[in-house]
Amino acid sequence: MNDINNIESIKDKQEKSNKLIDYYINDVNIESWLNNNEKITIINFKDRVEYKKFNKYHRLNGPAIDYNNDSLDKYYYKGKNYDSKEEWLKVTTKELRRIKIKRLKNL
Repeated sequence: MNDINNIESIKDKQEKSNKLIDYYINDVNIESWLNNNEKITIINFKDRVEYKKFNKYHRLNGPAIDYNNDSLDKYYYKGKNYDSKEEWLKVTTKELRRIKIKRLKNL
């Protein structure tokens, strides 16, 4: 069995991705989730909640991988992982403003 903490610590993105896919298929037994084409997917795990949009990690109002321990949270926007919450906030704040302006124009 793969230990998710060991997988999360892998620096090489491709290797990490391959190990995570293997983990989800063989250890968690949720292969269908990996190939999910639903617009928005929210998966609850014992230690975290994962948010995806079109099968990519994505969330505008919080971490896309929301661990029970806040220090482990991962921030994604359109599948791109941001190293810090501040970096992620810069991008998502602009997007939220754009969405609000668009809604106001349609009133």
